[in-house]
Amino acid sequence: MKGSLIKQHRKFKNLTLEELASGICSVSYLSKIEHDTINASDEIYRLLGERLNIKLTDINQEFDESIHQQLLEWHEIIQRRDLQLMEEYFRKCTDALESNQNTELNHLYTIVKARHTMKLNEGPLSDEDLKEIDDLYPYTNDEYKFFYHKTVGIHYLLKNHQLKNALHHFHKTEELLNKLPFTDSETYFHLALTYSQTRASVESNFYAHTALEGYIKDFDYERIVDTYMIIALNYRALEIYPIAEEYFLKLKRISKYHLKSIDERRVYHNLGYIYANQEKYEDAIDYLEKAYNMTLEMKDDYFYVNTIYSLASTHFYAGNIEKAWELIEKGEKSAEEYDINFFKYKFFVLRNTALEKTMEDFFMDKLENEIIPYFRENNEYGSYKNYCEMLGNLYYEKRMYKKAAMYFKEVNNYRKTQKKDLL
Repeated sequence: MKGSLIKQHRKFKNLTLEELASGICSVSYLSKIEHDTINASDEIYRLLGERLNIKLTDINQEFDESIHQQLLEWHEIIQRRDLQLMEEYFRKCTDALESNQNTELNHLYTIVKARHTMKLNEGPLSDEDLKEIDDLYPYTNDEYKFFYHKTVGIHYLLKNHQLKNALHHFHKTEELLNKLPFTDSETYFHLALTYSQTRASVESNFYAHTALEGYIKDFDYERIVDTYMIIALNYRALEIYPIAEEYFLKLKRISKYHLKSIDERRVYHNLGYIYANQEKYEDAIDYLEKAYNMTLEMKDDYFYVNTIYSLASTHFYAGNIEKAWELIEKGEKSAEEYDINFFKYKFFVLRNTALEKTMEDFFMDKLENEIIPYFRENNEYGSYKNYCEMLGNLYYEKRMYKKAAMYFKEVNNYRKTQKKDLL
C-alpha cells in the first residue's frame, strides 16, 4: 500500500503531484504509483521517501484476516448506529493499519470511514471525501465496490433526495452482493426505502419483505420496526387501507418496547390519515391530535405543518368548517414561515376547495402550470396523481373533454411517468 501512503503524506505536506515528482519521475508515473497500479524501483521509493520524510522500505503489506474482520465489524456497527462503539472501532482499525499497508485493507478502511463520517455528520459526504472514494474505485475489488455503491447511494439519499441516483447505486449494490460470501439485509432495506419514497409501492414491498426476513433472523428489532413502517406506508400509498391499518396497529402495539417517540408519532399520524380516508373522522381526529401534541414536544417543522394540514383536511370533510378554517389559516402561516412549498400548495388547494373556487381560471391555471409540475419534479407521485385527477375532473365539468381526457390518461399512466423519471 505504498502508493496510498505516498499520497497521504504528499497531501499532508500540501505538495502537488508535480512538486513531488520533480527530479524523480514523471507526473503520470507518480500518479500510477499513488494508485498502486505499478510497483516502482527501490531507488524511486527511496527518493520519494526522503522527500516526504517517511520510510517506504520494509513495510508490512500482508493481508491480515483479523484486520479485515475488524473492518467488516466496524461497518456492521455503523449500520446499527452505535456511536460509542463506532468510535472505538474507528480508533482500533486506524491503529491496526498504521503498521499494515495492504492495498485491499486500506481501500476497505477508506470506504468504511466514509460511511462512518456520514453517520456522524447525519448528512452527505463532502466533495473531497466523495472524490477520494471515486478515485480509488478503478483499482478496487468487488468488496470495495459493494461498500462504495452502498455508501454513495446513501449519500444521494441525504443530498436533496436524489432518488434516481440513489436507486442506481443501490441496484449496483444488489448485483455485487451476489458475488460476495456474505448476506446483507441493509441492501434490500435501502431499495425498499428508496422505492417507497418514489411511491413505487409494489417494488418497495418486494424488497421490504426480503429485508424483513434477514432482520428477523438477526433479531434486529429497530430495523424490523423500520421495515414494518415502510410496508405500512406502501399499503397506505396503494390505498389498501385495511392492510395498512393492520400494520400500523401492530406497530402501535409494540410501541412500548421498540418504537422511538418519532416513530410512534408517525404511527398516530398515519392511522389518522387512514381513518380519514375511510370517513371514520372521529377516530382520525383522535389520532391526529395525538400526533400533533407529540410534534409540539419534538419541534419538527415539516411534520408540524403536515399534521396541521391533515387535521384541517379531516375537519373540513367531517363538516367541522369553523375548526377547519382555523387550522387552514394556522397551517398557511406555518408553511410560509418554514418555507415549505409542498404545503403552501396543499393549503392553496384546500383553501379554494373550501371556498368552492376550484372552477375559476386562476385556480386551474396555477394547478396546471405550477402545482402539478412541482409535484412531478419533486418525485411526489401520490400528490401528482391526485392533482392530475382533480384537474381532469375540473376540465370535464367545464366540458373541455379533450383536456380532461389528457389528464385522465396521465392518471392511468402515471406509473409509466414515474418509471421514466426515475429509472
